[in-house]
Amino acid sequence: MSLVILPQALRVIIPPMISQYLNLTKNSSLAIAVGYMDMTGTLGGITLNQTGREMESLMLLMAAYLSISITVSIIMNWYNESIKMRER
Repeated sequence: MSLVILPQALRVIIPPMISQYLNLTKNSSLAIAVGYMDMTGTLGGITLNQTGREMESLMLLMAAYLSISITVSIIMNWYNESIKMRER
């Protein structure tokens, strides 16, 4: 089973799994956008209150989510390419 069925199943499973991981990352960022007061309470309590720069703080948070999304996408696409069936 691990030598025949699992490799065939992984070829079908990986592309939708990439999409699900990216959706999970994006949905968590939307949850933070909805919970703006919670975000400013944590991020703003430290950075925003000390510097007074709201736009830079939010841009930093968006950059963190972008880097997480790109990292997940690169890793999963690399894995997808490594298990792809190759023609002879």
